[in-house]
Amino acid sequence: MPGAVMELNVSGLVSGFDWKSMVDQLANVERAPQRRMRVEQADLKRKNTAYTRLKSELNTLKSSAETLKGTSFYEKRSVSSTQSHLTATADSGTSNGDYRFEVYQLATAAKQMGNSDVGAAVSTSAALSSAGFAIPVTAGTVTVQGKQVTVSTSDSLTTTLAAIKTAVGGSFDYSVSGDKVTFTDSSAVVLGAATDTSNFLRALRMTPNGTSSVSSTAKMGGMDLSEKMADANFTDGAGASSGSFKINGTTISYTDTDTITDILDDINNSEASVYANYDTVNDRFILTNKSEGDLGITLEDVSGDFLAKTRLLDANSGSLSRGKNLIYKVNDDGPLESVGNTITSNSSGIQGLGVTATKASGAAKVSSVDTAGESITTTSSHGYSTGDAVTIYSPGTVPGGLATGTTYYVSVTSSTSFTLHTTKANAEAATSAVDVTSAQTGDVYFLDNSPQTATVTVKSDTDKIKTTIGEFVSAINKVQSMVTSATASSTDADGKVTLGVLAGESLVADISRELRNKAVGDVSGITSTIKRLESIGYSTSGYSNQITLKDEATLDETLRDNMGQLKTLFTTTTHGLGNTFYTYLDNLLDDDGSLATTQKNMTDQVDDITEQIAAHERRVKSNREALIRNFVAMEEAQAKVNQQMSFLASRFGGGK
Repeated sequence: MPGAVMELNVSGLVSGFDWKSMVDQLANVERAPQRRMRVEQADLKRKNTAYTRLKSELNTLKSSAETLKGTSFYEKRSVSSTQSHLTATADSGTSNGDYRFEVYQLATAAKQMGNSDVGAAVSTSAALSSAGFAIPVTAGTVTVQGKQVTVSTSDSLTTTLAAIKTAVGGSFDYSVSGDKVTFTDSSAVVLGAATDTSNFLRALRMTPNGTSSVSSTAKMGGMDLSEKMADANFTDGAGASSGSFKINGTTISYTDTDTITDILDDINNSEASVYANYDTVNDRFILTNKSEGDLGITLEDVSGDFLAKTRLLDANSGSLSRGKNLIYKVNDDGPLESVGNTITSNSSGIQGLGVTATKASGAAKVSSVDTAGESITTTSSHGYSTGDAVTIYSPGTVPGGLATGTTYYVSVTSSTSFTLHTTKANAEAATSAVDVTSAQTGDVYFLDNSPQTATVTVKSDTDKIKTTIGEFVSAINKVQSMVTSATASSTDADGKVTLGVLAGESLVADISRELRNKAVGDVSGITSTIKRLESIGYSTSGYSNQITLKDEATLDETLRDNMGQLKTLFTTTTHGLGNTFYTYLDNLLDDDGSLATTQKNMTDQVDDITEQIAAHERRVKSNREALIRNFVAMEEAQAKVNQQMSFLASRFGGGK
């Protein structure tokens, strides 16, 4: 710091010569090489940035080429349906064509129905809060026959009913039997008011019916799901506090801290693939398969007795309510069945096609056959009208006297029964019914001629292929346009020529030439008529490297009628357009490729110039400091001479 202070304070102080300005000018002159190096460095950075932009566009082109070289890309399918209630998907390679589906019955899930009355009857003497109501009673007010009564959950059922009888008075009375309550009066029993705050009447399961006698519509007692197995109010006694069981082979365990709700949640969240719930109306537990179709549900108590206490086991009067399979035809083939509402090749035999149905009609399952009355009874409303034509279908054995493939006409006798006739006239006249000689074995269905229909069309995804080819050509054009712009020169009004940032770069010229040669030439090894881009409607000129779609009709025709040749054009091993572009670009853009090498060399040059500038600046500073030291020494010497001259002048000048 002393040298710096001296520099600032003594420059020309003695000599009168502003040597500091001269030193700065000399240093600035000495920095001239640095300025040239910075210009060179800036040019390198601009080139590197331009190469980075070019690399990005080349990667886009490589991506398009990679898609087009894949043989499976040309097997992609588009799929459509004539109706929204039937949706479809098609894998690559699915056979093109129209598929007409007729859906007669949707698939439904099987259910394991626990036996009812699983919860114990309410206690008439215990407090309402602990009496065992399926619907827990809340305190408040309730109105019967226009009289408001206060309900306390600490009172018993007997006490509360007696209070209602007293409040109403007259001929009003009640009785309790079979876990149900009955109210009677000389006039129609009116229950509830808009101002009621207790759910007592709902807990009694009572609904007004306009008569003088109203009874509970279901048992009052039921399960308390918030309690543990030992205290949940099972009809068959307290359950084991802990244990485990299996549903569809999946083990679910419970402990003495788990409530019934906890156990149901564990079932629902397990891999047993069932939903577990408690039906408060019928007082029973139900397991429902998460998958539709005629599938069973396997159950086993391993330890403890959860399945036994919930009456889900067959041994405890539980029973399986079978699910239904989807019944359909496709292109008049069938009837066929699908386990689930999504049709796959497992049932249709159509590889790669998936169809999901949401509506169906026309199927009626036979419940029984009356051979004496020639009557067919169905499990539910058949929905037929007299004169409707039906056929019979069965994976089992059809009733005697009937045959599959024969058209019958129904004469409806009720919503769940009908007779069969060989002519529509006989059906309408209810005469000459078909003689049904024996009952069916297994499942039997009648199918009418009005199913839910839809046609699914599968075709090559030409739009996607066309778009991708367009993107491929567009990517080529963009690269060529960028190369042209980056290598072109311009001349201003003064005649000064400015070269493009990548002008003179041999790599850029090589890239442009390679892309053009690959894009406009014939593909080697192809003997068909489609052997270059020009064959599918694209063209180039001798004035630019741009490729244009001159004849879109030719491209559309190729996509429609010559997909195989188009596929060959891009996918032929080694020389196909997709393959040759991808291979070239993959090598070019590789970490060890020529583009990466070129950019690395530029980066190294930029770093090297930075080091050269730093080293040169150190020399400039060293030279500057040396000059300053010399000039400071000169100032000091001249100051000393001046002092001596003043001394001599003062000593000898006075003697004159």
